[in-house]
Amino acid sequence: MTTSALSSMSMVSYALAYAKQGWAVHPLQSRGKKPLTEHGVKEASTDENIVCAWWRRWPAANIGVAVPRGYVVLDVDSDEALFRLKAEDRELPATARGRTAKGFHYWYRTKQSVQNRVGLLPGIDVRAPGGYVVVPPSIHPTGAAYKWLVLLKRDAIAPAPEWLLQLLSETRPPGGRMAESWEDAIAQPVPPGRRNQALTELAGLLFRRLPAGVANELAFCWARIKLVPPLPDAEVRRTIDSIAGRELRRRGGSR
Repeated sequence: MTTSALSSMSMVSYALAYAKQGWAVHPLQSRGKKPLTEHGVKEASTDENIVCAWWRRWPAANIGVAVPRGYVVLDVDSDEALFRLKAEDRELPATARGRTAKGFHYWYRTKQSVQNRVGLLPGIDVRAPGGYVVVPPSIHPTGAAYKWLVLLKRDAIAPAPEWLLQLLSETRPPGGRMAESWEDAIAQPVPPGRRNQALTELAGLLFRRLPAGVANELAFCWARIKLVPPLPDAEVRRTIDSIAGRELRRRGGSR
């Protein structure tokens, strides 16, 4: 049997194995991440007949697993991003963990409502229900194979760390829709009665994403434009300085 046939057989076998364990799968482009079905992750299935039909049609397809309710996946895009988390004392509890081309996927349990996020922290994205992750033995566009460092089993998945849940809560905008980035957060409306809270949340987000000087001025300008009626400049400065100091202490730095 050819190497290609063995590879194809392996893919469908793995897809079926995930499905039998209750993980809904769907086919992705070979050596890619784009869904091959019309509705993508919305069509993810654990039905053996559906899975077999997909991989008969696309025998070399990569495998996507839909993130189920009650779970969240931390997508760390590089070793550098991982080292940065550790340097900031953001512990990543031992859990089901996959190796991507340059980074990692950490699977966690959570009872908190979580949405997909891009840029939660530098080099850190969040995959949540409604999203999906590429899983082994899929092949990255670079040719590197995805690998499990700790196999994906429900009893191997740890609760999400408290710092992650807190960070996700802090960056949820007033209307309840999760901002995809600091640019998105700036564009969110500020409901009446939430001026101080909105400023505090936005400043924290900016200081986690941007250089301190940029974050400081951006938060101040945002407050002048978006807060109606405006808060006194002195109060805005005190709030921003307080958040800046908190972030600096968390990182163990000095101003």
